[in-house]
Amino acid sequence: MVEMHVFGLSIDPQTKNPIVILKQIDGEAVLPIWVGAMEAMAISLVLNNERLPRPLTHDLLLMSLNALKAELLHVEITELKDGIYYALLALRGPEGQARVDCRPSDAIALALRAGASILVSPSALQRPRGETPSAQAADAATDMMRKVSARKEVDLLNGLLSRDGILPNEDRPDEEEHYRNLLRSLDPISRHKM
Repeated sequence: MVEMHVFGLSIDPQTKNPIVILKQIDGEAVLPIWVGAMEAMAISLVLNNERLPRPLTHDLLLMSLNALKAELLHVEITELKDGIYYALLALRGPEGQARVDCRPSDAIALALRAGASILVSPSALQRPRGETPSAQAADAATDMMRKVSARKEVDLLNGLLSRDGILPNEDRPDEEEHYRNLLRSLDPISRHKM
């Protein structure tokens, strides 16, 4: 199994459906999974450290597990079959361990809330012969990775501006223009775009 983390959320530019982007923790593998709007919201809330006054369904399930003295060990995205990903919850309770079938979007939302690992089978990372990943998904994942890299550079620049009040190497117009373009290109709404 390959351990992955939620790299972020994006929108399929063609269908406008949310995509959760998983990225390998110790590697370069990226897995885009289309999810529903409600599941994307549940994932986004955790990524953005939002707290609601009342528990949502994923919170309620984890609270129920805790009340029953059970825990979520990890989640597994087990396979890709006919264009659909399948997932399992790995649970441990007083009666032993169990694996429960679920949708990948719910598994991811629960794993984020519980701080549990997200594991993906190597076969789920490989497309069946003749099936190519969607160009829109590849574009969305690439765009998200570019924006994260740019965000790191902007955070560094912001620190320099806050501390020194000037852009680095003001005497080099090309570098100054690079930073200005970088600042203009970023979406100011959220680091975890949805």
